[in-house]
Amino acid sequence: MSVRARVFAYLVGLTGLALATAGITAFGIERARIDATITEDLSLRTQAFIELANDPDPTTGEAYATSDDLMREAMIRVVATPTESAVAHDGTVARFVPSAPNRLRLEDDAAFLEEAAAMATEVVRVRSVTTDVADYRYTAVPIVAPDGTTIGVFTIAEDRGAQMESLRDTFVVYALVAVAALAVIGVVAWTTVGRMLRPITVLEERARSINEHDLAERIPVTGHDDLARLTRTVNGMLDRLERAFADQRQLLDDASHELRTPLSIMRANLEILEPRDPEEVERSQRDLLDEVSMMSRLVDDLVTLAKSDRPEFILRETTDLAELTRSTFARAGALGARDWTLEATGRGTVEVDPQRLTQAWLQLAANAVKFSEEGSPVALGTAIVGDEVHLWVRDAGIGIAPEDQERVMDRFSRVDPEAEGMGLGLPIAAAIARAHGGRIAIDSTLGQGSAFALIVPRNGARS
Repeated sequence: MSVRARVFAYLVGLTGLALATAGITAFGIERARIDATITEDLSLRTQAFIELANDPDPTTGEAYATSDDLMREAMIRVVATPTESAVAHDGTVARFVPSAPNRLRLEDDAAFLEEAAAMATEVVRVRSVTTDVADYRYTAVPIVAPDGTTIGVFTIAEDRGAQMESLRDTFVVYALVAVAALAVIGVVAWTTVGRMLRPITVLEERARSINEHDLAERIPVTGHDDLARLTRTVNGMLDRLERAFADQRQLLDDASHELRTPLSIMRANLEILEPRDPEEVERSQRDLLDEVSMMSRLVDDLVTLAKSDRPEFILRETTDLAELTRSTFARAGALGARDWTLEATGRGTVEVDPQRLTQAWLQLAANAVKFSEEGSPVALGTAIVGDEVHLWVRDAGIGIAPEDQERVMDRFSRVDPEAEGMGLGLPIAAAIARAHGGRIAIDSTLGQGSAFALIVPRNGARS
């Protein structure tokens, strides 16, 4: 079954179970209430008759002269209805009945009168009997003459079957209304569930259409519920996949582009190599080793860039910023003969990857050496600014034109085509900053120098 069908079945099933449980419970409670009301009503009416028999005749103010007077007075006081009545009878022969025309005619049911006469007792007790006519609840007390002889029975009865039939009719209507309501709920549930699950259908269709050659398409997000969060999560996954494929393609493109030149040089050297000339062999060996060294550095740099998006690329640990500053400054001095200055030293602990951060910072320092004159000033410094850590390198080199400041972060991009290197230093530093959740800031003036700053979160959270 589809999710829509299962959810629909659950909703309709639970709703139907709830309606049935409510109906059955209400029916049982109402039936018990009817039985309790009948029992209470019959007991009160029978007790009233007994009290009437013990009281004086309201007409004469003295004791009843005959039993007929008592029975006649009792029938006058009975309020008969189609489901309730009384009868004074001798065996199966009715002697007195209420005068109401539309009433329960107990006198017409001989089997009931016989049962009531046999079960008559001076103790008020509600009994039940079912005949071919009705299902009765009744009380029967004997009528005693002034001389003490029993001359008849006073019986009050209610047709429980008729009241239960009315109750059943009511709940038949309830059942029909419940079925109709269940049908309406089913239609609404089927439509609503289909509308709610529409994003999943769209998600399936779009996911099926997306492949490694077309990862740019995204699934539209509608609403703010769980499905919307699921859609955003899938879109985020597609973003990561697209970046991964893009990085993979770029890595292949970059490697093929940059390796082609050294391989061509190596091939040319091997083709013109004269093995009988020792000097030529030695020269070719040096050239080939240089090319191999350059290719090794290129491969290492490309691997570093390829790993920069992985979670394990950055291994954060609590690091003393002052110690990191001093150790990196000491290592930077070996990069070139410059006037090295430590401008500022930040104090405190930070959550960073000290090895990667040092690697990126030294890349910036090496870049400053590459584009500045020997003996020119190069300054390093660190500071904690709010929740961020700033690590900078400032030089007095050639500077970068404003239109080139964004381009220098691209792989294999060179401001000075004649400069050494492959144009991967700044991209590696930028990748390390991004992996920390930070960025690189550039402040440069053409002909006056540049300042590069690594800005990363102090506590390890992404900024």
